[in-house]
Amino acid sequence: MARPSSPRSAPARPKPPTIAELKREVLALAGVSSTRELKRTNPDLRHLDFRLKASWRTALEVLQQAAAAYPDWDTNPPEEFRELFSAIDQASEAYGQSIDEGLRLSAQLQQAADDLESLSGELLEEAVELGTVQAAARRQARQRRLN
Repeated sequence: MARPSSPRSAPARPKPPTIAELKREVLALAGVSSTRELKRTNPDLRHLDFRLKASWRTALEVLQQAAAAYPDWDTNPPEEFRELFSAIDQASEAYGQSIDEGLRLSAQLQQAADDLESLSGELLEEAVELGTVQAAARRQARQRRLN
């Protein structure tokens, strides 16, 4: 007669992951820290409702498939993408140089404006002094005519 198996001798069924465990794994695999970032950086996941465990499972499967399909994509992209990345890098460098030149010109314009403002102040002081001299000269001329 066969003995009934005891609960201890039966192989334990793996416990399904909790939603928190799935979330932690998905966010780590995607390299993000929030659901909002996950949806923003992965357009294939935007339609998922992450309040549901099934959505987290789906996201994990999608990310795992992507990781398996492109294991070394970051370090060794296909040739057509290398050319594209090179063009992007060149455009970015040119844009950075353009920004630097714009900042340099802006600093020069600011310096010129400061110099003009300073000169304007000096000329205003001279104009006030000349006005004072002119008023004194008029008074003297009037005094001479009266005498």
